[in-house]
Amino acid sequence: MKIARVTGTVVSTVKYEKYRGYKLLKVRHLTLEGELTGEELIALDAADAGIGDIVLVNNDGGAAQMVTGDKTLIASVTICGVVDCYTWQGKHVACH
Repeated sequence: MKIARVTGTVVSTVKYEKYRGYKLLKVRHLTLEGELTGEELIALDAADAGIGDIVLVNNDGGAAQMVTGDKTLIASVTICGVVDCYTWQGKHVACH
């Protein structure tokens, strides 16, 4: 599991049937210091996140199955939670 920031939304007129009811969001990983790193990815949102939120993402196909309860759902990047606050080396890095 890694932390990331939601950077945007993905709108599709045709969507894989199992994704109905879930948002697709653009995310970009963060370093523990809170700096953006890497490229943007598209994630299945199972945590009702929004643009600007810091989230926990799992880059494992089984995470989507676990958080949705659907053993047939396939997603390589899943937003599993929204981070309210975390501390890194004694410093609050992200707090809402």
